[in-house]
Amino acid sequence: MKRILEGLFMDGRPSKREVKKFLKRRKKGKTICYVLLTCSEPKEDGTIDVEMKYDGKRWLAAYLIKSAKDVLEDDGAL
Repeated sequence: MKRILEGLFMDGRPSKREVKKFLKRRKKGKTICYVLLTCSEPKEDGTIDVEMKYDGKRWLAAYLIKSAKDVLEDDGAL
């Protein structure tokens, strides 16, 4: 877990208390963060409106997005 947390913080490193709280909630199986990406159908000019919402720590949302991108790249989707 330590390796996962290192280098992924957009707003500075979390405190020891935050990391302990994160790990404790994780063990209980509660959702501590989510990222929701939605898009519209393409417009006539070819553009697509994309919206993103997240709840939880910013650094954890960044980690989720990076991990999802890596999975898509490994699958050859990107």
